[in-house]
Amino acid sequence: MMERFIPAMLVILACVPAASGQVFDPLGQVLGQVGLDREQLTFDEYDMSNYGGGEFVLPLFTALQRRPLKIPPYTDSYARVLDISGHRLQDIISFASLRIDEGSRRSLLANSLDTVLAQVQRGRDLYSAIDVLHTRLGASRHEWRASATGRLENVPKTVRDIAAVVTLAAAEAVRWPKLAFRNAEDRYGMDTMVTRALRVLAWEDDTHDEDFYEFIHDIDWKYLHAGAQDLAAAVDWACDTLSRLAFTENFQFAVATALGHIVLNGQGGHKYPADDYFLVIDVAGDDSYAGGAANREYGKWISVVIDCGGNDKYKIAGDSLSGSFGAGIFGYSFLVDLKGNDTYFGNNLTQGVGLFGVGCLADFSGNDTYISRTQAQGAGIFGIGLLYDGGGKDTYKTYQMAQGFGYTKGMGILHDAGGDDLYTADDQDIRYPASQTKEHNDSMAQGVGYGSRRDYIDGYSLAGGIGLLYDAAGDDRYSAGLFAQGCAYWYSIGILADRAGNDTYSGVWYVQGSGAHFGVGYLNDKAGNDKYTATHNMAIGAGHNFAVGMFIDETGDDVYEAPNLSLGGGNANGIGIFWDRDGADKYIINAATTLGRANVASRGSLRDYIQTLGVFLDTGGDVDIYPADKSFAKNKTLWIQRGTDADALLDTEKGCGGDF
Repeated sequence: MMERFIPAMLVILACVPAASGQVFDPLGQVLGQVGLDREQLTFDEYDMSNYGGGEFVLPLFTALQRRPLKIPPYTDSYARVLDISGHRLQDIISFASLRIDEGSRRSLLANSLDTVLAQVQRGRDLYSAIDVLHTRLGASRHEWRASATGRLENVPKTVRDIAAVVTLAAAEAVRWPKLAFRNAEDRYGMDTMVTRALRVLAWEDDTHDEDFYEFIHDIDWKYLHAGAQDLAAAVDWACDTLSRLAFTENFQFAVATALGHIVLNGQGGHKYPADDYFLVIDVAGDDSYAGGAANREYGKWISVVIDCGGNDKYKIAGDSLSGSFGAGIFGYSFLVDLKGNDTYFGNNLTQGVGLFGVGCLADFSGNDTYISRTQAQGAGIFGIGLLYDGGGKDTYKTYQMAQGFGYTKGMGILHDAGGDDLYTADDQDIRYPASQTKEHNDSMAQGVGYGSRRDYIDGYSLAGGIGLLYDAAGDDRYSAGLFAQGCAYWYSIGILADRAGNDTYSGVWYVQGSGAHFGVGYLNDKAGNDKYTATHNMAIGAGHNFAVGMFIDETGDDVYEAPNLSLGGGNANGIGIFWDRDGADKYIINAATTLGRANVASRGSLRDYIQTLGVFLDTGGDVDIYPADKSFAKNKTLWIQRGTDADALLDTEKGCGGDF
């Protein structure tokens, strides 16, 4: 059929001329069966105003939730941005800050790094750069010198100059978080805000925390993200420079500064104990880190670690809430590892997490392993968190709030550029039982947006952020419990985009392109013979309660083992959209609300008068296999399904499907 050769997003957004000269528009044909067109595939904001609500709703959320057909092209655009940006941290931070409506493009007309580079070229050395840093911090310019160990003159000049550039960039960058928190510092105990934020996330205490809610209104987010971009420009330059150099010198130098230790190391097998590190540049050997690239206390604004090679081990001891390895907590932290097969072991707040800050972990190459517990692996919580892996056969293991997780005023990104990867949000060891079923974990992982719903408590709800997992290539495996794999809850956006490979997805409830309670959830798989398994409800293109859940698989012979409310299932005024665009597919289903069906749920309320919509599409492939008991679903057939309550059918329950 002609449509299989048309790019997916064009098919979705525009009618396409078929070979006969007639317009081929499968989505339009399916919607037309229930009296709808593309413009009516939306939510009415005045209907929605009777339910929900919350502060910090992102304009991007509003754009996508009101016009779901924008979701695929927006996602493709974001994937292109990440492909082009690669490991350029400044570009990705700018991109993320703009998406959460608190951004700028600091590199658009000028480069803040030019002034810093000019100073070093004119002869400013590391010692004088540290003096500048201390001046900006209001600390002593001289007392630090006595702490130096090793001889700085033994360090290669290129390394000394790189350290000076990063230090001078940090001296400029520290003013931004100080500005961002200036209104809050005098009013709140800043050290307690991390604990308070995590308590909100964990829902451990339903009591309204007045100070915390006032605190989040006193932060200047634009200042916070501006400083991160400037520092990231220096880190990008440092990494590019180091990646082109080779070192034979055996050197080691360390000095204590007001932000933590500076360590310049050219000796293999170095061990870094748990401590505050402002800057580490390590150019040799298999190293082990028990600390670094984390803001361990308020006022330690910046921590940068750059490791140039070796099979390194990053492991934090204990189970504290102290961040590690790319944890930007009330500041900026960057961990970049250029080469080697590395292992990262963390607990909470680790491996690319921003909590009232910006935290990045970038691993450029190698077969790597990432293990964490919560708030990790690309998590933005009142901030920006990034985990970038440049390629290799990688393993990602976590429990909760990770692998592309976005909370209020936050964006979390996990970008894997290639390789056969394993993504696991542990659902065997039940540490975070879900409210829907205590037998499974509440994962909130693998491209999930999440907000704080408190309409049933005190009304102080907070809209969620943006969670994005983007895997560019490889045969990948994804597994999780509840709320995972392109899912969103409470005025948030969750996206999982996989561009190539034969992939497997397994989850439980609210997974694989699902939205719950005013969310926008999307799973897009571009290519490969894939298998999708979900065991409970709301999965594989399903929307609940003014949420849109969208699922699009572009090509390949795919298998779907689907539960109730799936494959284009709409519930309680939600919109569920499923589209398999090509291939010989198999559908294994034993449920009612599926294959394009809608259910308003309880009868007799205002919801009876508000649209609920389920849409199913299978285009391309003439040998799709449907369940025998779903006799209406056949190859080359259109169908309509009425609501599930035969005694109280509603015109607002619109279920439609088609196989082309």
